[in-house]
Amino acid sequence: MKINVPVNHNYYEEAPIQELELGDSFSVRKSATKKVEQLFSPVYELKLVAAQLKQVKIINFKGKRFDPDEERLILKLYSKEKPEGDKEYFIQTGLYAGVLFHKGCKFNIAPKYGDAFLKRMLNFVNDIYVDTQKVQAKKDDAENQALFIIAYLFIHTLEKAAVLGLPQQYRNNRERSHKVKGRIDFNHYLNRDIPFQGKLTSSFRERLYVQEIIDILHLALRKLESVFGKDINGHLLGLTQLLKQEYSGRFVTHETIQKAKRHQAIQNPMYSGFKRVLEYAEIILQDKDLMPDSDHQNLSTTGYLFDISELFELYLEKLLIRKFPEWIVNGQEQIATYQKQFYHRSMFPDLVMKHRETGKVAVFDAKFKKMNFDRRDVDRSDFHQIHSYSGFYQNVLMASGLIYPLSEECNIEKAHSTSLYGSGDNEINFIIDGIYVSEGHSMKQVIENENAFLERVSNTVR
Repeated sequence: MKINVPVNHNYYEEAPIQELELGDSFSVRKSATKKVEQLFSPVYELKLVAAQLKQVKIINFKGKRFDPDEERLILKLYSKEKPEGDKEYFIQTGLYAGVLFHKGCKFNIAPKYGDAFLKRMLNFVNDIYVDTQKVQAKKDDAENQALFIIAYLFIHTLEKAAVLGLPQQYRNNRERSHKVKGRIDFNHYLNRDIPFQGKLTSSFRERLYVQEIIDILHLALRKLESVFGKDINGHLLGLTQLLKQEYSGRFVTHETIQKAKRHQAIQNPMYSGFKRVLEYAEIILQDKDLMPDSDHQNLSTTGYLFDISELFELYLEKLLIRKFPEWIVNGQEQIATYQKQFYHRSMFPDLVMKHRETGKVAVFDAKFKKMNFDRRDVDRSDFHQIHSYSGFYQNVLMASGLIYPLSEECNIEKAHSTSLYGSGDNEINFIIDGIYVSEGHSMKQVIENENAFLERVSNTVR
C-alpha cells in the first residue's frame, strides 16, 4: 500500500480521508477496511525526537539548531468517529519530505509547489545560479520526488568532490618480469631466480582507485539513469566513463557500503567530500530495500527524510546575500538572553541582515507553510517568535517579518505594516511576504516572482 501526501498537510484537519476513496494516490476497497483501520488506529505520531527514528535517515541542509525540548512533527495518522458511527481518517505531515515505511505502507511525503521551485532551491544549495539542468522528476510520480532530491544532491556533490579526482590508495604489489619496477626482491631472487633466467621479481607501491567506492558510485549512477534517463549524468560524462571502465562487475552489498564509508582514503582532507557523496549513494542504492517484509510489519519505521524548511531558509539566505552586497546576511544567528539567570535561553532567527555602514538590522523568519493570506495561516507561535526577535533588536531594527512561499495572488500591500505592532509610534516595517509559487510555474516564472519579492524587500529596508 502506498500513500502520497504533501508536506505540511492537513494542518487544520480540513481534509479527512474518505474510507472508501483516499484520493488518486490511495484508494481502498471494502475488503481493505480492516487494514486501513490497523494503519490509522491507534493514533500514530512520529516526531523528530522519537525513538522510532533510529532507522530513519535525516538529511539536513545547514545543521539548524533547535531547542532540545522542541518536538517537530513528521507524520501523524489517526481516526475520529462521527456521531452517526462512521469514521473519518486523517493524515497530518510536518515540514519533512521523503519516504517512510510503516506497518507495511509506504508514505511518499512530497515537497509542495512544483518541480521548478524545488529545483530552484536545490540550485542555490549547490551554488548554481544559472538554470541549465534539464532533468526533473517524472510528472505525476510523487514516489520519485524524494529520490529526485537525493539524485540532485548526489550529482552535484559528486561533481564537486571529484574535482581533485576519485579516492585512491597505495597498494604493495610484486611482479616477476623482464623489467624492474620499484626495488628488486632479493629474497625471492635467491630462492627462485638462480640460475638467472632473464626475469626478476620486484616489489613496488602503486596508487589504485578504491574499488568499493568505484562500484558504489557506478551503480548509483546507473540506478538514477534507469529512473530519470541518461540526462541525469549530463555534467559527469567523463567521470561516468571512468567509473564504467573501473567497475569490478560485482553488485554492492550492505557490507560493501559500510566498508567504503569507513575507508581510510576518505579521511584524507582531499577526499573528505566523498563522505556526503557516499551517504547519498547509500540511500539511492537501498531505496527499494527499506520496505519491511510483510511478515515483519511491526518493526521500527524506516526511510529517509529531508528538512524542507531548512532548504527554504538556505535558499532565502543565499538569495539575499546575492541581492544585498551592502548588507551582512546571517542565517541562524544566536541571540543569547539572560545569561546570568537560571532561565537563560538562546534564540536563533532564521535571517538577520546588518547594514555594513549604518549597523541597522532587519530580521526575518522563513516559514515553509501554506500562505493564502488567511488569518489562520499566520501561526500564533510564529507570530510571537518574530516579535520576540524584533524586541531584542529594537534599538537598531528597521524591519522584520515572516517570509513564505505564497500560493495565491493578493494585494501584498495589505500584508505590510509601516510600524511594528501597527501602533504608528515607530518607523519599523513589519511584513508578511514571500515568493509566489505554483505547481504549474515554469523556472522563468519562479525567477520573475523571486525578483519581485527582492524588490519589495529592498523597499522595506531602504
